[in-house]
Amino acid sequence: MRYKYIASGVLIIMILLILQVSDARAEGRILKTGLSGEDVSALQTTLCSLGYLMPGKADGIFGSLTMSAVVELQRKHGLSCDGIVGPATLAAMNEELAIKKPQTKGTQPEALKKGMRGDRVLNLQKKLTTLGYYQGSLDGIFGSGTLLAVIEFQTTNGLNADGVAGNQTLGMLNGSPIGASRGATGDRRSQAIASFAKQFLGTPYAWGGNTPGGFDCSGFTSYVYKNFGIQVPRTADEQFYCGTRVSQLIPGDMVFFTTYEPGPSHAGIYIGDNNFIHSSSAAGGVIITSLSKNYYSERYLGACRLIN
Repeated sequence: MRYKYIASGVLIIMILLILQVSDARAEGRILKTGLSGEDVSALQTTLCSLGYLMPGKADGIFGSLTMSAVVELQRKHGLSCDGIVGPATLAAMNEELAIKKPQTKGTQPEALKKGMRGDRVLNLQKKLTTLGYYQGSLDGIFGSGTLLAVIEFQTTNGLNADGVAGNQTLGMLNGSPIGASRGATGDRRSQAIASFAKQFLGTPYAWGGNTPGGFDCSGFTSYVYKNFGIQVPRTADEQFYCGTRVSQLIPGDMVFFTTYEPGPSHAGIYIGDNNFIHSSSAAGGVIITSLSKNYYSERYLGACRLIN
């Protein structure tokens, strides 16, 4: 009987030691490309909630999409952009989660977007005015001016620049003491246009299309600028004569090429780093291309600036 108690005691001690080792490994575990399981799934769910990963991508497999989302988070927080989730990256992620106010399921306020009106929109406009992003009327109507202000705030703060004031944008907006002091209004607006345009990457090409359901090249450019209160003609050859001719490009400038016919027959939007975004019939949708690519560098006609 005595030996039985001793054996039981030894067994209990061994189990406790195993659990301690397991906990230590779990606490110090590093998540990176190639791993899978519940930890990766939990990471992906958090990245989705913070807007770094598209909803529905939490498959429990640490692939290229998850790595890109992690790199984006690391870049925002000034960390080493290695795509590996260690203690510093986890701390940055938890910091963002702390900004978000917990909501009881079923009681989350509706996101504010263009076309809406009311007291919540009015409060949004007041906050954006205080921070220097909005200069329009405090009328409680979510129009183009409010949309532009929201996009500029999102761009400045590293958020998904879709112009929709959801929980993440509102949470950061209400907790932000920082005004719009980076650069001139025109600079922020040009960056906002470039960021907004990127939201449509992958949208299919459609001849004559000018909606998010499908764009042709000039339909895409006209749609983007329209959302910033800038009206341009519908076709590339007419758009070519808008704005001010420029040689030194900044994000938000429109670039033109001669492709399937002589003269300006293709248009896109410059986004910086010698790249432009456009709806390409050859690629089948909205893509980002380098201006140095032979096909486009040989056919480049020039650029115009629509922002003062």
